[in-house]
Amino acid sequence: MRLAVVAHTIGQILRLFGALLVAPLVVDLVYGNRGQALGFAVAGLGAAGVGELARRLHSGERHLSRLEGLATVAFTWLVVSMFAAIPYLWAGLSVVDAAFESMSGLTTTGATILRDFGAYSEGLFFWRAMTQWIGGMGVIALFIAILPALAIAGRQLFFAEAPGPEEERLTPRIRHTAIRLWALYVALTGVQVTLLWWLGLSLYDAVCNSFTTMAAGGFSPHPLSIAGYADPAVEWVVIGFMFIAGANYTLWYRFFRGRPLSLFRDEEFRVYLVVVLVATALLGLFLYEFSLAPGDEYMEGSPHVVLDGASLETIARQASFQVVSILTTTGFASDDFNLWSPSSKLVLLILMFFGGCAGSAAGGPKLIRIWLVAKFTAVELFKVIHPQGVRPVRLGWRVVSGDVMQSIVAFFLLYLVIYVCSVIVLVGLGADMITGITASIATLGNIGPGFNAVGPMTNYAGFDAVSKWVLFVNMWVGRLEVVTVLIFLQPQVWRVARWRSPERSREAAA
Repeated sequence: MRLAVVAHTIGQILRLFGALLVAPLVVDLVYGNRGQALGFAVAGLGAAGVGELARRLHSGERHLSRLEGLATVAFTWLVVSMFAAIPYLWAGLSVVDAAFESMSGLTTTGATILRDFGAYSEGLFFWRAMTQWIGGMGVIALFIAILPALAIAGRQLFFAEAPGPEEERLTPRIRHTAIRLWALYVALTGVQVTLLWWLGLSLYDAVCNSFTTMAAGGFSPHPLSIAGYADPAVEWVVIGFMFIAGANYTLWYRFFRGRPLSLFRDEEFRVYLVVVLVATALLGLFLYEFSLAPGDEYMEGSPHVVLDGASLETIARQASFQVVSILTTTGFASDDFNLWSPSSKLVLLILMFFGGCAGSAAGGPKLIRIWLVAKFTAVELFKVIHPQGVRPVRLGWRVVSGDVMQSIVAFFLLYLVIYVCSVIVLVGLGADMITGITASIATLGNIGPGFNAVGPMTNYAGFDAVSKWVLFVNMWVGRLEVVTVLIFLQPQVWRVARWRSPERSREAAA
């Protein structure tokens, strides 16, 4: 692994990332927030300057090996999050809080430490939403699409970041694939902005909420999330676009290109649809049985909807909104589900361990992995009864290889180890058990809200600094699907790392 090549590629990305900070700067200038606009200028110039210095570290052959591609992806997310945190520091947040909010945005987690939303500028909330929108399709995918120099090594970067166990592309050239997916992403975002604006939201709110819906992120400029708008039509629009964000964008591309049957022929999408329908029906049943009379325990300022005697439409909307929001790891809230019955919260807790489809903006373990593990288990049970029988694991018409199944099993093992360690640390540092359990899966799965102290109408500000850094790492590791980050904990990776290639080292010695 040539560290100079990795640094050069990260520098290329960082230079362009610095240019993106112009957008929130302009928003703050429009709203008259010149002080915060200066913070965006400092962050943008800093990112561009450091990126240019890093870019100059290498000028030779730039083809990336697989390991160098993984290193570029893993550390790009880390470096970019540090520069994305500068506007939060400028707004008065501590280092750990700024880093937490920045990583939560870029990884589309949606967990926040902000308490008083009125204390921050419109540009800062626009930046929160914009970081999620960039992170939803992927920082690397964005710059592969717009930076031709990266297209040479684009395959290693794109698939190191792309979620799911399988690689799928639309065109032979990876840059064209990135461009087409981003074009679809932008078009869907524009459609949602138009619909929300037409329904009465301000253009600013429509843009911010659309950014974070299509990214499956969940940051909203309203302190009460989507519940704060108190508009059923808005909620139905958000449900639809969250559902789109949780499915494979490659399938949506084919769907909108005139191949609608390709969507329903995909086995993972059918599983996704069934999970949404079954979970919504189950949660709707529990909500129908659940009632919270006014005056009973409930938090001041909560937007909780009294469900006793509610219409069928209200129950269906509440159930489907939270099912889709949690399953796709968006993390929006249309109600304070922290106050729901234990049976209702159990449905949401189970969904936190699912995630959306591979190739979507959603986080989590991904439904395709869970489905393949279920099929693998069924095959193993078949072999117990029929030791001589041959029954391969299939996904659609394709046979899933043993190597793929081994990688999926290894993923779940690593995912479980990280999750358990996170729970132990959080509870050991003073969090209650439910908070520790749900905060860990909500950050590792890039979901956002959990239960108790990290419910949908609360935040993560109450954690101590060590716990916040643990959750910061959870978000980073979870967004890159564990292996991309954990591979660099192996000593042998660093033993073969060189600043120069062997040829350049010999030239320098001569």
